Amino acid sequence: MGNGTAYQGYYYDTLRDEKSPTELPIRISDAQRKELTPGNLVEILGTLGRKITTKSEIKLELNVSRVEVVKEQVIDENEIKRIEYRQRKVSAGFRNVDGLLESLLFNDTRPKIALVIAASSITLKDFEDGIKAARVALDFVEDRVVFTQTKLLCSKLKALDQLGYHAIALVRGGGIDSTTDVDKPEVIETVVGLKTPFISGVGHKDEKIFLRQVADKWTATPQGLGQYFSDMVETVSEKKSKSRAALTEQIKKQFKDQLEAGQKQNKELQEKLTKLTKAQEEAVKKHNEQVQALTKAQTEATKQHKEQVEAIQKQHKEQLEKTNKQNEELQKKLTEITKANETAQKTHAQQLGKLQVQLKAQTEASAKQSKEFNESLTKMQNTNGELNKSLQKLTAQNTQAAKDLNDARERQRQLEKQLEEALSKNKGCSSGCLGMVAAMVSVISIACWLVCFVF
Repeated sequence: MGNGTAYQGYYYDTLRDEKSPTELPIRISDAQRKELTPGNLVEILGTLGRKITTKSEIKLELNVSRVEVVKEQVIDENEIKRIEYRQRKVSAGFRNVDGLLESLLFNDTRPKIALVIAASSITLKDFEDGIKAARVALDFVEDRVVFTQTKLLCSKLKALDQLGYHAIALVRGGGIDSTTDVDKPEVIETVVGLKTPFISGVGHKDEKIFLRQVADKWTATPQGLGQYFSDMVETVSEKKSKSRAALTEQIKKQFKDQLEAGQKQNKELQEKLTKLTKAQEEAVKKHNEQVQALTKAQTEATKQHKEQVEAIQKQHKEQLEKTNKQNEELQKKLTEITKANETAQKTHAQQLGKLQVQLKAQTEASAKQSKEFNESLTKMQNTNGELNKSLQKLTAQNTQAAKDLNDARERQRQLEKQLEEALSKNKGCSSGCLGMVAAMVSVISIACWLVCFVF
């Protein structure tokens, strides 16, 4: 029982079971409570009541009607210490060993258990058989110690508490000595202070061992502890098998749902695809009609362009033939002038020789230019495809060439007039011959210039 708090003449305390963490709220009067003396063995009588809390929970409560003292001062000093340690353990809380081991086994993690066994005792066969069956999934590390040496036993428990075990189990058979050894206040205090979950496998079935009240898990006998480990492994194995089967069914159901959803989605997509295909066929048909119309228009435009190019080429050919004819006439006239001047050249042999050399050079240059003109003509015939781009420029050049040709003809007429005058005045003077030859050279130069400009 705790200290309690008085409310309207009654105390509300807690009655705890000495063999388990189970507890029951009690309602006791002030007079009855005064009859309770620490250390006395009492018998409490009353009636059970129940009430519903604000959280919709039903709680039982013992309404004390009578308190009888069975025996006075049955609890010694060590018992009081053990009770204090138990209260400390209750306040700290009991660890869920079952949940811890099951969780580890479910996650395929091998729990590591430290077994503290009495050095002088022989391990029970049933316990050994139990942990042998459990060794397939649990790792047991045995550590023997003399239980009668309390300090040594406490030191061993504290040392194992620092090694990271998942649980520490104390294993020993029943008997007065075993009960006395493990129920000493020093051992109880050490067990309460452990950070590692503690399991008690000490004693016989009917023995009252205080150690069990502070253990996180306890069994009545070592045999029961061995069976506990074996059952734990088997239970987890069955649960895992059932969970796998349930998971398989769940996966099948999910797969079936996904398959049905996929089929529905595929049907919808198929309908959309049909609509899109039809729309695409119409778009392709319309596109083909547009392409055919554009192709027809392009064909007509190409034909018209070809006719225009042919007409321009024909016109250019006629102009070229006309220009060549004019050049031949100029060349013929130049030859006639050369023959007419042969008589005058004989009288001035030395000067005429020099002039002939110059005239030969000019003739060779004219022949070279004529050759280049023929090559240019051939090149022009090979590049008729490019005439379409340069047609406007060529037309402008031809117009200018015609104008320059007229100017050249006018200049030729003037030179011929000057030549006639020079011939009439040059019968007796050499300077006149030189002027005549210069005029001839000028005529040849003009003719060559006109040919070069045209082509």
